[in-house]
Amino acid sequence: MSGSNRLRSESALASLRRRLGTFAGVAVLATLLIGGALSASRLSTTTVGAWLLVAAAVLALELGWAVHRLDRNRRTGETLLARFGTGNLVTLGRGVLLAWVAAFAVVDWTDIAALLWIPGVLYGTAAALDAVDGALARRTDRVTELGASLDLEYDALGVLVACSVGVAAGLLPVWYLSVGLARYMFGLARSLRRRRGAPVYDLPQRVSRRLLAGLQMAFLAVALSPVPGQRARTVGAVAFGGTLLLGFVRDWLYVSGRIGDAAPKPAEHAID
Repeated sequence: MSGSNRLRSESALASLRRRLGTFAGVAVLATLLIGGALSASRLSTTTVGAWLLVAAAVLALELGWAVHRLDRNRRTGETLLARFGTGNLVTLGRGVLLAWVAAFAVVDWTDIAALLWIPGVLYGTAAALDAVDGALARRTDRVTELGASLDLEYDALGVLVACSVGVAAGLLPVWYLSVGLARYMFGLARSLRRRRGAPVYDLPQRVSRRLLAGLQMAFLAVALSPVPGQRARTVGAVAFGGTLLLGFVRDWLYVSGRIGDAAPKPAEHAID
């Protein structure tokens, strides 16, 4: 990298850090305001404090991911961009919503009518914005490695958060936590396979994978709301959660080479 390009990159990185700091300040202020609104309900001071603590912890995790990926705020093959772009800002906003959803894991909100809709609406909004941020990035020609990376992280975190809240509230069966952990366990198993020196194969591109993820998000948004009955939630958990888990099993068979182009072929018998 030439001296001028290095200076531009350093300047852009400094600009991104300032902008992320401003975003973090706004996110913290909004979180405190939400906490204040919750304190006006029947929630105890201790519960509101726990809500704020969990929300702050998840926000810190998400902002940490962004900080360590700031040097990826570039189009493929281009220099670092000094601004996030609208798409990336929407992605960061999704993270704030997910932090608020996560905090409801420590709140007995199902007994307070005024709060019944909040977790479902927050998660549903975050899930809907998952389609918006990518579209905005493409429309404004600001598709970056940072946005793609954070999008994947927030998708996985969102499912884990929603599953955890649903299980903690008794809305979803305990086994449904496996759905939230599936992506992380898949990544861990793939890493362990690489460390052992075993071959790791690429996954084939499948539209169904994205479709299943979208249906899972939609189900979780509904499951966290007061709309469905418990029986409907249970049936949905088996249908959507079971399908997603089977999808991960299929993907593991591809990654490990048991099916697909890398799968061993039966030996051909020579004809005498």
